[in-house]
Amino acid sequence: MISNKIALLFLILHAGYTVVINGPIFDPPPPDEAAKMARYIMANSEWISIATISTMKNIKGYPFNAIQSVSDGTPSNSTGVPYLYLTDLDATSQDLAKDNRCTITASLAETDYCDRKKYDPEDPRCARLMITGRMLKLDKKSPEYQFGENALFSKHPVMKSWPKDHNFYVTKLDIEQLALFDFFGGIKYISIEDYFNVSTHVFEDIIFERVEFIEITA
Repeated sequence: MISNKIALLFLILHAGYTVVINGPIFDPPPPDEAAKMARYIMANSEWISIATISTMKNIKGYPFNAIQSVSDGTPSNSTGVPYLYLTDLDATSQDLAKDNRCTITASLAETDYCDRKKYDPEDPRCARLMITGRMLKLDKKSPEYQFGENALFSKHPVMKSWPKDHNFYVTKLDIEQLALFDFFGGIKYISIEDYFNVSTHVFEDIIFERVEFIEITA
């Protein structure tokens, strides 16, 4: 079901106005709705940090952290599943080939929410989500591979032009633990069932920070 605010924008556009929207599309859920907050963070993340167990000669067995682009779905279908586009030329992929256990971290510091609220990235209210599990390489012939690729390309269109000889492929994180730090009092652990049971309709109540209407003239 479409939000009333979106419907209003469509009516304004048909009336001959351009709508300029500034700020986030909607603010995060309150701290007492941990599963919704976790899904909100994942849906709004374009990149994550990923910690792997290093296979590099000088730091073998040490934690190694890197930045990777991510998407959890298409604009109309946020699934909560983190999909990544990797190549075996990358150190992260080489680590995962040896041991596919990893932890990814996504933070609202990536959005403008924390800046608007004047929250430091380390402030618990600048919420962060840590997801631990095993990274799985998807079968290119599977429907999920196509979905994951569409999810990534919809959020990162430039990926379509990345070098073919790098042999990028779609992976997904098979989730084993969800840890959320979004308020004072410590980490909250969210069950996988609660996380995936969140309805994405929770994101329909849009709150615009500022909307400007510009009349279109012929």
